[in-house]
Amino acid sequence: MERYGLILFPETREAMMAEKEGRAHGFAGRIVPTPGKLVASCGFSLRYELSGEEVLYHFLQDLSVRTDGWYHATRQGLSTEYERWK
Repeated sequence: MERYGLILFPETREAMMAEKEGRAHGFAGRIVPTPGKLVASCGFSLRYELSGEEVLYHFLQDLSVRTDGWYHATRQGLSTEYERWK
């Protein structure tokens, strides 16, 4: 079983800024296509590790990065389930 987080964004530039600034400050994350099970927003999401999630959340808030939702993903085999966190 694999667990990770996804952040959805209203615009592509928000996703790109979150990835760039996050990496510059030591957060591991990468832009991925938004899964079809979730609202598409701009079509891109930031996948991140759940450890340090609260710190990442406050970091992006301090940068005024707009988000459309934070989700926890649980992947088991070929199936992935998503639960909204914020």
